[in-house]
Amino acid sequence: MSSTAKTASSAPAWRRPQVLAIAGVLVLALAASGWFFLLRDGSGAYCDDLQAWQDKSEETLAPDADVATSAEFLAGSVTRRLDGAEQFSKDGPDDVQDDWKLFHERLQDVVEVFQKIGYDLTDPASVQKFATDVQSGALTSIDPALQAEATEVQNKLADSESTAAVNAITKDAKDRCDIDLQLSTAAQ
Repeated sequence: MSSTAKTASSAPAWRRPQVLAIAGVLVLALAASGWFFLLRDGSGAYCDDLQAWQDKSEETLAPDADVATSAEFLAGSVTRRLDGAEQFSKDGPDDVQDDWKLFHERLQDVVEVFQKIGYDLTDPASVQKFATDVQSGALTSIDPALQAEATEVQNKLADSESTAAVNAITKDAKDRCDIDLQLSTAAQ
């Protein structure tokens, strides 16, 4: 009899019944919280991020803002738009990731064409130079090949494929998150 008592008490601590019971409860609790976070990441975190992105995108610039402030605001807007679209193309719901990817690619194409022309739309100083060049008339002649590429990119941003992607994204945002997302494929 003493050998039985000795065997039970000599079992490793992790094999004792109360430890196994506590471990089982912890595993169930972790599994339940893991499912909660997985489900939240499936729509909750996406919806939260999408709402924050939408709120930031709806910010407006004061009508009397100077050129430097306007350039900083516009460069920040372009950067946020690109970063958000890229994030959602990777971390968004599976059924709209490809739509976000297309939207991001089309926005990136616009930025790249401007870079080829000589302006970085994500840099406030470059956006300010662009605005100054437009106002002064210094931007009257662009290489015809770049002009054609800019027109092509603008047309792709507004084509039926881009429009369908934006429609899918905005419908999903409304259905999944109850967010009236404001996206546009129109040239701005």
